[in-house]
Amino acid sequence: MEKSKEELIDGISSLTLDQPFPDEIFYRIFEIDDYVERTQFIEELRNRARMIKRSREFSALLQSFFRDYQQKMMEHGNVTQFTEQPVELQCGPWRATDLGVTMQKFDGRGMPVQITACLHPILPIEILKNVDTGEERLKLAYFKYGKWNEVTVNREVCADNSAIVKVLSKIGVEVTSENAKFLVRYLSDCIGMNPAKLEPKRSINRLGWCAREFMPYEDDIVYDGDREYDSIFRNIGEKGSYHVWKENCSMLRKNKIVRLAFAASFGSVLIEPLKILPFVFHIWSGESGTCKTVAIMAAMSIWGNPKMGGLVKTMNTTKVNIMRTSAFLYSLPYAGDELQTMKDKWGENFDQLIYQITEGIDRGRGRASGGVEETKTWHNSYLFTGEEPITKSNSRAGSKNRVIEIEVEEKLMEDGNHTVSVLTENYGQAGTKLIRYLQMIDSETLITEYRNYFDSMCKLDTTEKQAMAMSCMLLADRILTQVVFQGEMPLGIKDVKQYLRSAQEVDVAERSYQMVLNWIAKNPVRFKNPDGIDASNRGEVWGRIDSNEDHPEKPQIAVINKDVLSDLLDRSGFDYTAVSKKWAAKGRIIRNSQGKLVHQTKVYNVKASYIKLNIESAADEDGFMDVDPDQLELPFE
Repeated sequence: MEKSKEELIDGISSLTLDQPFPDEIFYRIFEIDDYVERTQFIEELRNRARMIKRSREFSALLQSFFRDYQQKMMEHGNVTQFTEQPVELQCGPWRATDLGVTMQKFDGRGMPVQITACLHPILPIEILKNVDTGEERLKLAYFKYGKWNEVTVNREVCADNSAIVKVLSKIGVEVTSENAKFLVRYLSDCIGMNPAKLEPKRSINRLGWCAREFMPYEDDIVYDGDREYDSIFRNIGEKGSYHVWKENCSMLRKNKIVRLAFAASFGSVLIEPLKILPFVFHIWSGESGTCKTVAIMAAMSIWGNPKMGGLVKTMNTTKVNIMRTSAFLYSLPYAGDELQTMKDKWGENFDQLIYQITEGIDRGRGRASGGVEETKTWHNSYLFTGEEPITKSNSRAGSKNRVIEIEVEEKLMEDGNHTVSVLTENYGQAGTKLIRYLQMIDSETLITEYRNYFDSMCKLDTTEKQAMAMSCMLLADRILTQVVFQGEMPLGIKDVKQYLRSAQEVDVAERSYQMVLNWIAKNPVRFKNPDGIDASNRGEVWGRIDSNEDHPEKPQIAVINKDVLSDLLDRSGFDYTAVSKKWAAKGRIIRNSQGKLVHQTKVYNVKASYIKLNIESAADEDGFMDVDPDQLELPFE
């Protein structure tokens, strides 16, 4: 028969020195839930032990029993008992009820002390392990303001006393510097004791390819992106009728520019498998009403809702936002409308923007809390519209190389408003079909087909990067005609030749050279003798034009003041040192007797530093070499 507390207290008084304290005394202590009642019972037992001069022995035994009790609770302890809790977890020595999370411990004197980890229900419900970085994030559920709430935080937040206060206190979790260490311990115990229920799930904080899987079309990868990108994520999906969408888009694709926009959009997801660089597809028109915005909306409807603010963004944004959105999209295309709205942010031209986005990697940034942020990367295409070209006459070769740029001279479709209403009600089904098709195709097969396009494209007088971008788009168009728009003939190289830049158009040295020739032709008086019969020359003299009388078939020579030429190039966005070396390599500059580019000579009796430039005839009007039409046929056609 179980003894009462009074009988146990009285029993200690009758103990002799060789009699041990009964285990029943200590078991009864742990059976008392009330904190005050338990403390009173322990103090009465300790007083009786002091009377028989065994208080130190009693305290030591009490602490030993407590450690043993804690160990057993860790192995077979409590479970969370929150009302309507998302999951029931083993929580060891912790008492997790609707009144909060607490635990009993003993102080140095063996007195029971109650510690509080949190004043309201809280527990971990999911562990997310990022497939890119391997880092874990923890999803917590907490009951506050009459309902269960959820928050996902980095794993280190729940392992650091200071960090857990900074992060969780902001959202209403009752954690302070006083109870932070106990909340950290409680969460750690719950995670460690429930390996099966809290087995890490694969997660990702971006879209696009992850090995052979593609977000957001995978069920076994959890999306764990930043809230600022939720609007993009929500707009990727399916709505309406696939048949209505396909019928409408088939009509739109009869226009070649619209069709190329579709190819640029789908080509985005081919960039990583093909191991090529991101590129820009830009359509522009100086007139409004050409439906260029609707064209890229149609192209983006492959993936989801193409509405403005959905998958098509205004370009009135910041550089940082463009880079971070690119990293979030990762494989999906970035669509931006009205590029000129951010012209002031990029100066005279968009070269810097083109370079930064087509490099596919963000610049390093420091964290406010110390250290550096993870360097973001991406593998996507860019679909832009604007009222002017994205590249200028003084743009660098690298920027012109990376852009497929098309001027819209006529309306791309009859009824833009009707098209928009159809596209915003029917979209997204094609994206799933196309990705599933790519997942069934070996990447080497895609690369081989791409190389066939690329090799044939390089037979034209164009650059490798131009050929790379257009070859990717032609491959994308071929797959679109097989998977979605059956019955259409794939575009060939002859169909897109007109949209490629020639090597001469891209070459900075060639463009700057032609600019100088035009400058000379517009200012003939600046190259005449001011003391001659032509009295109209009353301004600066920049040089002279020498004719080769002995060899009239050879080009004339422009002798130009070096400072004047350098200033002209600088104002036009060209670097004198860079282009002059390239001119010399092409024989456009005549070197002096010492092999230098600058001549110390006289022009109309004035000695100065001059550059001697051969004036050659311009290249063919279209900028392309003559190519046998048969060479434009692909080897596999």
